[in-house]
Amino acid sequence: MLFDSVFGYRSDGDLVCHTRRGPVTFAGFKRHLADACEKLRPRLAPAQGARVALYSEDSYEFAVLMFAALASNAVVVIPANNKRGTAQQIGDVDLWLGQWNVCGTLSLEDLCRKSPDDDTTGMASRPPREFSGGIQLFTSGSSGEPQCVNKTLAQLLTELDAQQRHWGTLAAGATTLATVSHQHIYGLLFKVLWPLQSGRPFVAKTYVDVAALLRDAEQMAPALWIASPAQLSRRMDSWPWHLGRSLLGIFSSGGPLSAEDAQAIEQLSGVSPCEIYGSTETGGIAWRRQVDGPQWRPLAGVEVTADAEGLLRVQSPWLNGEFAGQDRIQTGADGSFRLLGRADRIVKIEEKRISLAQIETLLCRNNWVVEVRTLAVTRSRECVAAVVVLSAEGRSCLLREGRATLVRTLRAFLAPDLDGVAVPRLWRFVDAIPTNQQGKSPRELLMQLFDATPAAMLPRVVTRSTAEYAARVTLQVPAELPCLPGHFEGAPVVPGVVQIDWAMHYGRELLGLGGRFSSMEVIKFKQLMVPGETAVLELEFNPQKNKLKFCFRCDGDDQREFSSGQLCFDHG
Repeated sequence: MLFDSVFGYRSDGDLVCHTRRGPVTFAGFKRHLADACEKLRPRLAPAQGARVALYSEDSYEFAVLMFAALASNAVVVIPANNKRGTAQQIGDVDLWLGQWNVCGTLSLEDLCRKSPDDDTTGMASRPPREFSGGIQLFTSGSSGEPQCVNKTLAQLLTELDAQQRHWGTLAAGATTLATVSHQHIYGLLFKVLWPLQSGRPFVAKTYVDVAALLRDAEQMAPALWIASPAQLSRRMDSWPWHLGRSLLGIFSSGGPLSAEDAQAIEQLSGVSPCEIYGSTETGGIAWRRQVDGPQWRPLAGVEVTADAEGLLRVQSPWLNGEFAGQDRIQTGADGSFRLLGRADRIVKIEEKRISLAQIETLLCRNNWVVEVRTLAVTRSRECVAAVVVLSAEGRSCLLREGRATLVRTLRAFLAPDLDGVAVPRLWRFVDAIPTNQQGKSPRELLMQLFDATPAAMLPRVVTRSTAEYAARVTLQVPAELPCLPGHFEGAPVVPGVVQIDWAMHYGRELLGLGGRFSSMEVIKFKQLMVPGETAVLELEFNPQKNKLKFCFRCDGDDQREFSSGQLCFDHG
């Protein structure tokens, strides 16, 4: 694409970006782009179709480096993050640009720095005439591995033509501020490319503090806020919402915004959020403002249909053919549609597509894990939960180091390869994955392990008594407990981890046990506990050490002991 067809600024004095070093005009942008191209082209020329990996937290640096690489006929690889695992997954790369922990990485400062050998007597470098390279983005696919999505600059700008036709009047003259990253397609389009194409300024940093964004929006008014549902749902009344009068619009994408959140944002800021529906594969598909109703309306030129199974089908000018998605939809006579949920094992948490299959595959590579199931659960917020069967080595670690250390180690094992929200926050360690009569592990069965008050996982209490720091519970083991099958074939038993969980549950309920569980000591399992057993649980709490002793005995036979041990908790 030709230079003049990409950028919408009318004069060299037009403001392009507010950077950490001050404002940059169109003349400054062209100078930085020309300098970067001059340094990049000799490095990339020998490699036909060179691949360059680009990551930068600064949107201005990102924009200049991306266009310099495209002008050098390179394929620009834009991953979601710069983690070690990501660097390994993106494949062969000829050059690393921006911020990578890789030797030889070049930043914008490196490319624009003049050396003593540079010829400063000749004419200044000129910006490129055209951009001919390609763009690669990554997302999670149904296979559980990140999927490479090839895009062209022309495709991205064609979509922005449609967005501009719809929102251009609203956005006229506005400065773009964002709380989302440009390393994802939504931020790339709305935070960086749309301002550049329409000739408007943007702010280089990604805001973490919304209060600071609102204050800056007032200084740079009029303004647009490029946000996400997670950020809008975590709003605080203490933010200076009265400064919302400086905002012409609030955009949200990455997942549906709840009706409650949409209404609250409008009441606080005076602006009804504009939601964009799409994906890395499809780009933008539709939009909505919930003040007008819950249905989504396709962008100009986009055709949305449902197949025989009610799954999304999309055609648009910026797609190469029809796209078949895994979202279930219900279409309306006027061309609008409603989202009815996903049909695959991809879940969205805080606008990030998370493959549960990928998490399970990664965990099973750990020597401490034999089998695992993951699911998305909602507590104070949505998160990933994991049900894990440990190997002998893993069980040894659990007994020796305690649950907290085991969880920290497994989370650290996953961290290099996953976004933070994809690392499980809730963990259950079981002797066998719960299954139904068909040998399946449906979500409803797994969820019983994570219920805030998992009544289905508790025994039937016959009697209970308490003293100041002691308790005694007589309980009966029902045959229908979901944790019983699968431990020994044809011989259901109560797993040891479940007995420990019962001791902890009744310790908290009857003795006011506080603090976070940290470790276990002198755990012993002596006899099998089976359905129909009546057992006595004896608890003794030491408040100074915050330790709980427990012992399960057979009712009527004190010599027959099922299990015993001591559970340790953090103070406070």
